[in-house]
Amino acid sequence: MTKTEFLYQIPDIIDHKTWGYAELEIVVDNEEQKGICYRHRDKTASFGTYGSSWIEVYEKLNKLLITEGYKKT
Repeated sequence: MTKTEFLYQIPDIIDHKTWGYAELEIVVDNEEQKGICYRHRDKTASFGTYGSSWIEVYEKLNKLLITEGYKKT
C-alpha cells in the first residue's frame, strides 16, 4: 500500500466522542517507520499508530476506527 492509497482509505477528519474535531496528521514517514495520529485543535492527539509500512499502519488504525464507529466496514 502506498501513502496515497492509505490516505484515500482513511478519514482525514474525525469528530472524537470526547475531544471533538481532529485532523489526520502524518508524524513519521521515512523508510523504516510510518506513523499517524489525529491532532485536535488544542494540540493533543488521538489514535496514534506506528508501523514499518503504510499497510501495517492501515490495519491497526482501520480496526480501531471501525470499533469506535468512525468508519464503516
